[in-house]
Amino acid sequence: MTKEELEEKKKRRKKRKVKKKKSGGKKDACYHKIKRTAKVWPSAYASGRLVQCRKVGAANYGNKSKKKNESLNEDYKPHVMYDPKTGKSEKTKVEDDHHRLAKKGYTHVNPKDLEKVLRDEGGASGMDPFLKVVGKDMEEEVIKTLEGMPNVGQHKDKDYILHDDKEVIIKKEGMSLNKKIRIKIKKR
Repeated sequence: MTKEELEEKKKRRKKRKVKKKKSGGKKDACYHKIKRTAKVWPSAYASGRLVQCRKVGAANYGNKSKKKNESLNEDYKPHVMYDPKTGKSEKTKVEDDHHRLAKKGYTHVNPKDLEKVLRDEGGASGMDPFLKVVGKDMEEEVIKTLEGMPNVGQHKDKDYILHDDKEVIIKKEGMSLNKKIRIKIKKR
């Protein structure tokens, strides 16, 4: 072999070594973080941790996860809830407040708004005017609020009627969800 051939052979060997080093896999932040903390490298355990790190990102990997309630409260937006019986309002700051008030019968619809709709409609109304005021997606909340209001009853034709002490007297009996409502209409 000539000198040139020997040099050519050395160059090829160097290229092979360089290629082998480069083909060792991704050397990202996770790789360096796991390799630095792993007791045995490479190992199946370290490899599994590397996969987990890449799923959440190197910046987040290793941080303790938050409690279930804290993660729910991150998306929670404080809002006001109303007691249909008294009209009292209370602001919920955390999700636990919301659940506590919901158990007490509080709703997201202001009963004063519903009374105003009934007065504007002449004392009786179907569901459409309520939904125009509070929003079409709030039908269940409107019904729950109307059922809880002591001065509102539902006619057999499904219209809601406001108590006025003159012509219409609403008397709700019992405390169950299936309240019986008597509507007395005084004749003139």
